[in-house]
Amino acid sequence: MTHFAEADYWKECDLIKWSKSIFSNSTTSISDVRALCELGLPEWTAPNINFDMYDIHNGILKIGEDRDDRDILLNLNSLNISISDNQLLVNTSPHKLRESLKLYATMVEKAIASDEEAFVENRVSRQLVDELKDELKKLDPECLCGKSFWIDEIKRLKKQAC
Repeated sequence: MTHFAEADYWKECDLIKWSKSIFSNSTTSISDVRALCELGLPEWTAPNINFDMYDIHNGILKIGEDRDDRDILLNLNSLNISISDNQLLVNTSPHKLRESLKLYATMVEKAIASDEEAFVENRVSRQLVDELKDELKKLDPECLCGKSFWIDEIKRLKKQAC
């Protein structure tokens, strides 16, 4: 089994890192501060998410946009990450968001390893999609409850699965 490291999928992208001062008045965990301020999030990553620096409004920090140009927001009180238009949950913390994106990137790398056109054709095997779902469930069970960003993404992937 091939093991993929972060450098395999994020080596050529700029990482967006936020200032620790944003979290100075909160009870943010060390792992969440590290995820956003030291390690950062890639400027662009699968599944077509862009991260960038934005202003804070009413305790909400916009951290990026998804494939449909919907805002991705971090609630600085709850630390939940959601899609703005309908409060669709993405993850329950910045650390879990970063880890979820790494799981997704690993799935993409595995797909490419078995089918070089998989990324270009937006094609992933059902087995890899199921593995992603299982790993997400272990990492952040709430991100797979009810209606969520990751449930929608898994459905989209399964529609196109080979």
